[in-house]
Amino acid sequence: MINEATLIVALVFLFLLIFASVGYLFFIIIERIRMTKLKTTLYITGLMIVSFLFSVAIYHFIVSPLVDPSNVYIENLRNYSFYYVIGWNAYFAVLTVILLLLAVGHHIYAVKKDKEYFEQKRLREQS
Repeated sequence: MINEATLIVALVFLFLLIFASVGYLFFIIIERIRMTKLKTTLYITGLMIVSFLFSVAIYHFIVSPLVDPSNVYIENLRNYSFYYVIGWNAYFAVLTVILLLLAVGHHIYAVKKDKEYFEQKRLREQS
């Protein structure tokens, strides 16, 4: 059942997921990939700009027609001003998915980099 409270709670939850994924990106890039703080800040700023542009493009061309308030009628939603919150939820869901994919991709890269580093270190110690 979708109502006003459900939409707002979902929006807040998506914000928290965005904050968590950006924080995890900072952790992975600083601690695991071992970039300096300035490089990390510039790198993540670039990632956020590119992620924002991709999410706007995906939302505008793919998701927006599906959540357009003129085509949507939800019986339990009494206040029509909340129809736009459906669009915001869809946009932030797209942004959250992109940022979570970036975090997972960087995590996989960091694990592979650590594995290669420790294998090379072990080989140097054996020889």
